[in-house]
Amino acid sequence: MNLKSIFLTFSLLLAVSSGSYADEAQTAYENKDYATALKLWQPLADKGDPVAQYGIGSIYLNGYTGEEDYAKARDLLNKSADQNYARAQNAIGDMYRMGLGTEEDAAESAIWYRKAAEQGLARAQRNLGFLYSNGIGVDEDDAQALIWLTKGADQGDDQAQYYLGNVYSNGFGVEVDKAAAAALYRKSAEQGNVDSQNYLALAYENGEGVEQSDKDAVLWYTKAAEQGAYLSQMSLGNMYLEGRGGLPKDPKKAVELYQLSADQGYTVAMDNLALQYVSGTGVEQDYKKAMELFQLAAEQGYAPAQYNIGVLYNLGQGVKKDMKQARYWWQLAADQGNESAVAALKAN
Repeated sequence: MNLKSIFLTFSLLLAVSSGSYADEAQTAYENKDYATALKLWQPLADKGDPVAQYGIGSIYLNGYTGEEDYAKARDLLNKSADQNYARAQNAIGDMYRMGLGTEEDAAESAIWYRKAAEQGLARAQRNLGFLYSNGIGVDEDDAQALIWLTKGADQGDDQAQYYLGNVYSNGFGVEVDKAAAAALYRKSAEQGNVDSQNYLALAYENGEGVEQSDKDAVLWYTKAAEQGAYLSQMSLGNMYLEGRGGLPKDPKKAVELYQLSADQGYTVAMDNLALQYVSGTGVEQDYKKAMELFQLAAEQGYAPAQYNIGVLYNLGQGVKKDMKQARYWWQLAADQGNESAVAALKAN
């Protein structure tokens, strides 16, 4: 099964080594004063402290004091992982998963994630569950995915909660349970997880697992949109266009949100924005601009945009009337099952 997700990697929260240097290094790291953290951790790492080794390894891995140095990172992470430090084991799993300083090796990644997951590290449990859910480096196994994602989610890992919400929402190895999915999305969303915010908003808009509420949908779409989520920007634009969820009807605001979403390459938003240029809603009517947007979406295979290009050619709006071109674009859309395009071809 496939889970929509962002595969997060490196933890910025380090367990604290004993001693004031370790405390000061931890504080410096959290304050993004990596040079100070490195200076304070170095003598501890030289003495074999696994937390300090992991901390410095993370700095090199992420290039926090300059360019990434995967060789130094791996050396220190290995030393830490050899002492069974779970965060270092998870980080090595990340390196194999993404091919950082090594060839991508999903199977090796799974081995390291398991080492950390079995020690109870929530992030590693989530990562291992993700691999099982998608059959990456391991045989696809919904039951194992459920086990490990649940472990991570129960510890409050927001991404594990999001993944597990998808499991229940889609019925991957379990009965579909929209209420359980919505509850998990909420736990994750309240921690700021943008994907969960979007899916929780969608649940409220459609009344799936929660009581239908446009007002709550607007609340969560807004939170996600403010984090740059293109799906939520587009959906919130729809809400403003229609004046739903307690929002005023504001076509200009809708256009603004469609533009933000379209700028990220979202074809649905491109199509919606183009339609506003066709009708002159929230913007000055501009058929040529509409055509440009329709074409951007159509070139990515979006059938409604292909149909709409056919309409413009049929009507001669922004382009010279051309039934051959109209039928060409309608056929592309019809081949994807677009009913409007099928009807247009029959009528023309």
